[in-house]
Amino acid sequence: MHSTAIELGRLLGPLRRSLLRATREAARLPDLPDSHVEVMRALVAEPKMSPGSLAEHLNLARSTVSNLIKAMVDAELVERSAASDDLRGAALTASPKAICLLVEYDAVSSQVLSDALDELTPAGRRALAEATPALADLTRILARRVS
Repeated sequence: MHSTAIELGRLLGPLRRSLLRATREAARLPDLPDSHVEVMRALVAEPKMSPGSLAEHLNLARSTVSNLIKAMVDAELVERSAASDDLRGAALTASPKAICLLVEYDAVSSQVLSDALDELTPAGRRALAEATPALADLTRILARRVS
C-alpha cells in the first residue's frame, strides 16, 4: 500500500472538518451537517432533481436521502414540489435560504483557506497548487468506483 494513500486517508477528513468549523466560526454560520451542504450544492447545480437522482448523484441510499430531505424541508433548506412529468414524483430545489447560505459559506471558506495558505511557506503553497489537479482526478476516479 502506498504511504501516500495512508497519509491522505488520515488527513482529508480532519482537513475538511477543520475548514468547515473555521468557516462556520468566521461567519457565524449555522451548524449544518456536511451532508446538508452536499445536498444543497447538488440542488443548486441541478435544480428540480428527483430524490432518486439525488441519491445516485451523492452515492447515498434512497432511504438516507429521504431522511435528509425531510430534515432539510423542515429547516427550509429544500423545497419539494410535484415533478412536472409525473405528479406522483417529487422535484427538489434548494431554497433561497440554502442558496444564500452556500454563497456566504463559499465566500468565507475561500477567505479562510486563503488566509491559511498565506501562513504556509512559498514551497508549501506551490506544492498544494501543483497537487490540486491530481486531487480533482483522484476524486473523479473514486467517484467512478462507487457508481
